[in-house]
Amino acid sequence: MDGKANWLAHGLPREGENAAVPNAGDLADPDPPCCRLSDDVSVVRARLGDSRYGYCLVLGDERVVLGRVRRSALATAPEDASAEQLMEPGPSTVRPNKPVSELLERLAGNDLETAIVTTPGGCLIGVFHRADAERRP
Repeated sequence: MDGKANWLAHGLPREGENAAVPNAGDLADPDPPCCRLSDDVSVVRARLGDSRYGYCLVLGDERVVLGRVRRSALATAPEDASAEQLMEPGPSTVRPNKPVSELLERLAGNDLETAIVTTPGGCLIGVFHRADAERRP
């Protein structure tokens, strides 16, 4: 079972009777605003731009999620501050094989709008948006 669970947790193709059940990885936005630890405030602000995101993900090598910089932290940050200085380390993440129905319930129960989707090793797959999933037929 470890092999199958690991396969699914990496968001790889699936088959069988549950293959059509939508999972978090199926609906995750693969291109959210991202930056590096050393990026300064101006770079992070530019990456966020006028996107719908309230944060910029801080990524390390191989797209490992290290933290996030909230838009609100940028408002009062000194211009020479780095993403590393402003970030909240180790944000909560979910695996791509989390069923959408379970994730929607979890997000709604905690009054959250997004979930960061990663592999078991912490590599970014994308960001799941509750509103997008709720609009799906």
